[in-house]
Amino acid sequence: MTDQGRIVVVAAGFALWAGGRCVAAARFSDIRRLRAVRPTSATPGALALRVELTDGSLMELRDEAPGFDLFLDRATTSLRGLVPMSTWAEALRGDAAPADGMLIFEKPRGW
Repeated sequence: MTDQGRIVVVAAGFALWAGGRCVAAARFSDIRRLRAVRPTSATPGALALRVELTDGSLMELRDEAPGFDLFLDRATTSLRGLVPMSTWAEALRGDAAPADGMLIFEKPRGW
């Protein structure tokens, strides 16, 4: 298995670490969209979140990475309207999963 990185969660945000260094970091308030997807080069049944930030940058958080569950727990309280994992995880693991994944959060205008 390739290095999926490590997700570090703090009070206001999170960071993705890989190879012993921080490769991306953001505040929860900087998240514009979250899309749940099945990564193409991953273990069967694996899931990931594609995180689009308000500055246009993107990062991918794999469910195999340490800290993924903590990220989702904190996101649930920080991102109003986030679709719960119980709603999208099984749908994405099925044979009829949408190729582009599922949009699970989008920041409302003016928020």
